[in-house]
Amino acid sequence: MYKIQIEGQGEFHCAADDVLLRGGLRQGLGLPYECNAGGCGTCKIEVLSGEVDNLWAEAPGLSDRDKRKGRLLACQCRPKSDCVIKVRLDEKCTPKILPKQQAVKLKYVQPITHDILEIHLQSEKPAQFIPGQYALLSVNQQLLRAYSMSNLPNDEGMWVFQIRRVVDGKMTNLLFDEQQRQSAVIQIDGPYGLAHLQEQPRPIVCVAGGSGLAPMLAIARGVAVNPQLQNHKVWFFHGGREQRDLLTEDQLRDWTELGSRLNYVPATSSELIEGIRSGFIHEIIHDVLGEQLIQHEIYCAGPPPMVKSIEQMAYQAGIPLQQVHFDRFF
Repeated sequence: MYKIQIEGQGEFHCAADDVLLRGGLRQGLGLPYECNAGGCGTCKIEVLSGEVDNLWAEAPGLSDRDKRKGRLLACQCRPKSDCVIKVRLDEKCTPKILPKQQAVKLKYVQPITHDILEIHLQSEKPAQFIPGQYALLSVNQQLLRAYSMSNLPNDEGMWVFQIRRVVDGKMTNLLFDEQQRQSAVIQIDGPYGLAHLQEQPRPIVCVAGGSGLAPMLAIARGVAVNPQLQNHKVWFFHGGREQRDLLTEDQLRDWTELGSRLNYVPATSSELIEGIRSGFIHEIIHDVLGEQLIQHEIYCAGPPPMVKSIEQMAYQAGIPLQQVHFDRFF
């Protein structure tokens, strides 16, 4: 373990095989982050002294200007000695549940849509997380990807992920192959993520696109079981290119158990289907809710262009930033 001092803000210890970001979060420090994977650039640091191993020097989260100034990403740096780093801690990033690494076993899989597979993993300890959070899945000590849980926290240690197949994706090709996944050694590291369910007084809008379905399901399920949110209604907007990308209303009602509190609005962007709205999902939301949108708490997850459109829509509607929740993934 190496001692990592944060200039003027305390210290933590980090294992040689861990990265600085996750080492600090494990010890309850509010190191700023979002994607945990080198894409967003939120976890930029400066190493004032000591030596680190930069795992991804060309990570897109660093601009050319960042590189010239010697900035690094805490999610891509492993310590090689004691270090002093410069970063501004963010209270909002202080973990409510300390993330930890643990081995899991594959218990069950089932298809959800033509390209989304639901995977059930079992850990020895309880599955502790807040609906809407994600974990890092490591397979065979080589592949590492972030996936959001679609289920609720539980004492049985069950972690459920809905994973969308990516063309030429090493991780998804492995998980979608029955023979490979049965022999895979899988480890979970989590929970992570800031776009989790909040106990706020406003009704809720969930916006899901593509692989963003899982955290929105968890949010909706969390509303259903949270006594503080027992009167909250949920608008669930689900966008896909074609009808086969979407859930049916019966599926969503069975999974969320929200009853009459659920309003489901599916939409396709490239296929015209009778009874299903057509267009980009941010346009559909605006058409359905209009000026009432500002009265809602908004959660969204999906492809970066979709999330960006939701963010812009919220800004133009004058919705305060604290009412809009998403983690940036690239």
